[in-house]
Amino acid sequence: MLAATLRPDYFTAVGQVIRDMQSAQDQSQAVELLREATVRMGAEVAIFASFIRDDESCRSYRLLLACDPAWFKEYERQGRFDDDPWLAYAQRHSVPVRSSQLPVKTDAERSAVGLAARFGFRSAVIVPTPSSGGLSRAGVLCLGSSKSGYFDDDGFVALRVIARSVAMELHEWWLGRISHELIATAGLAPEDLLLLAHERQGHTTKEIARALNWSTSSVDSRFHRMIVRLRVSSRKAAARLAAEYGVI
Repeated sequence: MLAATLRPDYFTAVGQVIRDMQSAQDQSQAVELLREATVRMGAEVAIFASFIRDDESCRSYRLLLACDPAWFKEYERQGRFDDDPWLAYAQRHSVPVRSSQLPVKTDAERSAVGLAARFGFRSAVIVPTPSSGGLSRAGVLCLGSSKSGYFDDDGFVALRVIARSVAMELHEWWLGRISHELIATAGLAPEDLLLLAHERQGHTTKEIARALNWSTSSVDSRFHRMIVRLRVSSRKAAARLAAEYGVI
């Protein structure tokens, strides 16, 4: 690992890929850029996941797989979301860490780590990417190598710096994709987003109506339609969902 990070153009080479990520047109292009960044960082394989913390249904998960996709098929089939110590770390922390530094306490956790090792993650670096503003949507970049102890030398210091930049760029890219997806799926108009922003700030129906020069019945009926389209139980839940998906 150290040899890769000692290249004079190490940060510049990865930085070029990071800039290209900003304009990725679709998921396949984002995956190719992740592959390129992975190689330039000195790793072999990578995964980036965007998710909402404590999502028991796992429906909020969005993935970019710069590795054998058979890994995730098996991971999903075995239901490893709750047993994954790397994912558990990313849900609660913000500092990049080597996988060798994380405790593996149960047979289920050992199975999850063993599955990753079979697909090129014998050693790994976990790079959490929390969202700002206290939102629970977060992300995690996992970089892997088929060599045990690959990330344990002094090269980890440089890798940690640049990997954070890659992870944050991918996180922002996914947030943009997800927000457009939610707007299109639920048919949200600019007026809907304005209402959701008011609700997120804790404003009452009367306060919103006064601010927008609407009737209270118009505010309530519009919220009702959004609740149905977003498949949530309340306007508060609708605003929280919109915030989690980066819409407001």
